[in-house]
Amino acid sequence: MAKNYARENIPLSHFGVLVAQLESLVASASQKIPEPLLCFDLLSDLISAIDEEPKDSILLWQRKCEDALYALLALGARRPVRHLASVAMANIISKGDSISIYSRASSLQGFLVDGKKNEPLKVAGAAQCLGELYRRFGRKITSGVLETTSIATKLMKYSEEFVRQEALLMLQKALEGSGGSAMASAYTEAYRVITRFGITDKSFIVRVAAARCLKALEDPVSSVRDAFADALGSLLALGMNPQAQVQPKGKGPSPPAKKLEGCLQRHLAVPFTKAGGARLKDVRIGVTLSWVSFLQVIRLKYLYPDSDLQKYGLRVMEMLRNASSVDAHALACVLYVLRIGVTDQMTEPTQRGFLVFLGKQLRSSGASPSMKIAALRTMSYTLKTLGEVGHETNYMPTHTIHRAKYSHAPGFPCIC
Repeated sequence: MAKNYARENIPLSHFGVLVAQLESLVASASQKIPEPLLCFDLLSDLISAIDEEPKDSILLWQRKCEDALYALLALGARRPVRHLASVAMANIISKGDSISIYSRASSLQGFLVDGKKNEPLKVAGAAQCLGELYRRFGRKITSGVLETTSIATKLMKYSEEFVRQEALLMLQKALEGSGGSAMASAYTEAYRVITRFGITDKSFIVRVAAARCLKALEDPVSSVRDAFADALGSLLALGMNPQAQVQPKGKGPSPPAKKLEGCLQRHLAVPFTKAGGARLKDVRIGVTLSWVSFLQVIRLKYLYPDSDLQKYGLRVMEMLRNASSVDAHALACVLYVLRIGVTDQMTEPTQRGFLVFLGKQLRSSGASPSMKIAALRTMSYTLKTLGEVGHETNYMPTHTIHRAKYSHAPGFPCIC
């Protein structure tokens, strides 16, 4: 092998030797998959060599390396091997000549379009590699997102759950990598795929993959609910910040971005108050985590002042307004949001003002018993955080402050 490369005047660096070994391994595989451990070790060394190799040397070997990696995936490698092969493919394109991303992504799409149901390992490998390329170069290949979405639809019909999982992971990376700049029809189709196939899949690992693409709060597996809840909170925060939304490209003036009006009431407050049936607690917990995600995103990513958290705290408490009796689980959920999403994100001066606000809620004639309990327990937690009673609370009756400090049980309620 080395002799052949010498004839081609290609110097055999350490990286070149590894590429030659990979080519030899693939060429000798024929119809038999190479030894996984051997492939794993070789690909690990190859990835390290790509990082250390100068770009000029990378360019000499790039096409041969890409072709060998593609051929290895086409043989039907197992997940650890196809993961390393996908990473190596993205790394070498990133460090070498990135123009090959277009032809490589297109060839992988073609492979998946022609993929057969009796070759699930081959299909899964190509999907994982295409997803990795979208993750790294998504904005360069946005024109292929719609085709990739159609491919995901096809792969969701495979009986092997790992193929369906890879299909959704590929779709997730395509949507994230494109940064919102793909055709609108691509996102419409992606939504249809996820809602029609992903969130109803019989396999929980497939639903977890779908959770990274969209929202769902009623899934019986907690890891799925948590992922959906986090996604929903971030999505609502984006909807309320139109200046951060991606603007469509093209000639002429872009239409003004619109703020998503009423989204908190529609997607968080109403689902919480209307929850019922066997999945009541699951829905409430999902909404609770979405509230926390939303509040953390607007504070940390969109840099809302911490004083704004107070008004959202009231909206959270109002979810308890119409309760005919004290519901311990609903109360615990609200307290969790008030602590993690509101109080813990406030500076000390804002926390002092929040105490005054909570005191006014206790005097409000429209506050329900559950709202007053939430106010008292949040006051207790805030007082402990501050370590003292500020002058701002001197207008409150002494017995009210005493109740705020001592009326709660030790520790914070668990919402599980």
